[in-house]
Amino acid sequence: MSNLQTIMDSFFDDVRPLVYRQANSLSLPALNVKEFDDKYEVTLTIPGIDASKIKIELVEKVLNITYNHTEEVKDEKSNLIREEYKQFSFTRSLTLPRSVDATSVKANSKNGILTILITKSPESQPKVIEIEHL
Repeated sequence: MSNLQTIMDSFFDDVRPLVYRQANSLSLPALNVKEFDDKYEVTLTIPGIDASKIKIELVEKVLNITYNHTEEVKDEKSNLIREEYKQFSFTRSLTLPRSVDATSVKANSKNGILTILITKSPESQPKVIEIEHL
């Protein structure tokens, strides 16, 4: 068994630094925020995470996105020989401008991307003024 482990270790030696670097950078999911005339769009990468277990709340213009990972039941018949990735818990918080409509927040998930849409309040949206021709 130790010979197999040695072979597997040598196989991964070339990519191990890259794998470890990437694992350390994954402490929080990547997040993008886009602004449109009438809304904000927040997207997070959540590959492998069940979106129904993510809690999204807006409290006094602070958008909180939380995921709490619960430890899986360990299989008594197997031993973990190597662990290079692990589920983690996270909280991301964004302070939104006062111009948002808190009742309009919507979220959806597709292909490991969580999208949150937040409509701007009507008062803050650009108003087009027509020019009268006299």
